[in-house]
Amino acid sequence: MPIYRSTYHYGNLRAALTDAALDLARHGGPAAVTVRGVARSVGVTPPAAYRHFAEAEELLTATKDRALTLLAERVDAALGSFAAGASAKADASPGGGAGRRERPIAGASASLIESVPVREYAIATAAACLRTVAEAYVSFAKTYPGLFAMACHGSPDTVRLLITDRVAPFLDALSDRRPGLVFALWSAVHALAVLAAEGTSRDVSQDEVLDTMLAWIAGDVLAAARSRPAEANRDRHR
Repeated sequence: MPIYRSTYHYGNLRAALTDAALDLARHGGPAAVTVRGVARSVGVTPPAAYRHFAEAEELLTATKDRALTLLAERVDAALGSFAAGASAKADASPGGGAGRRERPIAGASASLIESVPVREYAIATAAACLRTVAEAYVSFAKTYPGLFAMACHGSPDTVRLLITDRVAPFLDALSDRRPGLVFALWSAVHALAVLAAEGTSRDVSQDEVLDTMLAWIAGDVLAAARSRPAEANRDRHR
């Protein structure tokens, strides 16, 4: 008969079980999360745990929600830093931003939006934000491979929706010009994140890969944006 540690006595057992499941997922991914396993971690008998999670899939779903929350927090923090960096750069510029239009520039994205015409500010901002989110996404997968696998458990669609919902205001500038563009970029970034989580991309500079992907997609979109005024002029003179 197994011996259970008496680490749990009172309080919210469901929350304690979910905390234990998250810790198991952190070290071993979804495969490590079982009702008996979390019961053992908390120090209760399996029947006590089964009263809160009748089957393993219920526990996995609750644990996935927690992993998704942690990923969302990482992305939110990255976007917050992006916004703060852009604001600080504008304030530090000569004139403090008075009488001019600021350009949000952050980190490695700066080279992508230098000398961008006024009409392309929205596109450039979207490109920079995509770089920021992509970096946070891959970083989370590399740092917490078990939690990343947990967040993707069952289907990665919830992860995709979590990301696209948070950057929707920035993605409009790109997706309106190329249907499927955002999904294509997310697919590439997700693939890189999976490789990072598996440790198979350790010999490759992830920053260079992200920059290459974004330079390709942003450069293509910016080039298309620059060509539209010329096309419009030709149409008016026909």
